[in-house]
Amino acid sequence: MTPTDLSLSGPASKKVPGTPHLQTSVSSAMRISELDGLRGLAILMVITCHYVGNAEHKQLGFWIHHFLSALTAGWSGVDLFFVLSGYLIGGILLDARNSSSYFHAFYMRRVHRILPVYYLWITIYAGLIALGLWVIPGRYAVSTWDFRQVLVQIFFLQNFQSGVPQFQWIWFVVTWSLAVEEQFYLLAPPLIRFVSVRKVVYILSATICLAPLLRFMLFRYWLPGTFASLSWMPCRADGLAWGMLLAIAWREEWFGRFIMDNQQLLKRVVFGLFLGVCGLVWWLAHPPNVVTVTIGYSWLGIFYCVLILLVLSNTGGCVAGVMRWKLLRKLGTISYCVYIIHDAFNQLAHRILLQATPQVYNPKGVAVTLLALLLTLSVASVSWSYFEKPLIRRGHRYQY
Repeated sequence: MTPTDLSLSGPASKKVPGTPHLQTSVSSAMRISELDGLRGLAILMVITCHYVGNAEHKQLGFWIHHFLSALTAGWSGVDLFFVLSGYLIGGILLDARNSSSYFHAFYMRRVHRILPVYYLWITIYAGLIALGLWVIPGRYAVSTWDFRQVLVQIFFLQNFQSGVPQFQWIWFVVTWSLAVEEQFYLLAPPLIRFVSVRKVVYILSATICLAPLLRFMLFRYWLPGTFASLSWMPCRADGLAWGMLLAIAWREEWFGRFIMDNQQLLKRVVFGLFLGVCGLVWWLAHPPNVVTVTIGYSWLGIFYCVLILLVLSNTGGCVAGVMRWKLLRKLGTISYCVYIIHDAFNQLAHRILLQATPQVYNPKGVAVTLLALLLTLSVASVSWSYFEKPLIRRGHRYQY
């Protein structure tokens, strides 16, 4: 999962009073506050999954333990990031598809947004491995083989590997979704540039239909017992495809008028899909299973797509109002760095301070978890203000 599109305010058609739909190309310098809120919601779900759902809490009793375990389904915030990314990236590319600097501007902006924080995280990892090998040798279970992970991460190949050592897993476990996004960035620009929009719709529709079949075959027959069905880019491409289809549809006048004229129907669809998500929670909160890799991911993709559509088309509604909450938008703004560092901060804080895996069943465990959260948000806020935002502005010098 990954919120790597923070610098993109999104291609979106702005609703103008008195008109059902007005198609406008929105520059990347403009932010849509509701989308920041959706990012905030997505990263909040992921944090809840890792900090609470995945923590040790059996000691709290049967009912509380099972309630907290259900929060593990918060990993689906990654799917919300995928759909958002497909919508934002797809829309930016659609608006700029005839630009003479199409590829150059797109990739230079992506480089300035994604690589600095991510490569700094890799550099810190390499420094810690070197420290464990040559400064305090023998104290930590590291070896020169751990440096191989640096190359894997640099070239965004981590979503194709499994069975990594513990420290590598702690440091990089969440970055598989960054690899999915980067592989998407290699495919989406030429697709939008060189293929007609009609054919793009066919390709995206086929992707949505074939992805669950591919996941099922990998999970059940081809690579059982691995994470291929949940981490390989083709297996998770349907969420991205839903977002791109939404970006295409949102630029069509007839679609905008239909949505504006049928807001009650849209709300009922969103509610029905949400009830479906609730019905899938038992499977979503458990290790990868056949229901999650088939129905689960597909259902989440369409639910988040329709949720984004509701937020965009009904800016005066209660859902969009929640997405404009200041704290949620702030969390969405810093969500990229938060996503990269949050799980490692929590895991290492518990191991260093309590010599244990994350736990929330006693005051000490809760205190360490809150400390890890505070450190994560503080580091991410500083990173955004003094590191990421200036680099994003520099990236925006490359104009379409």
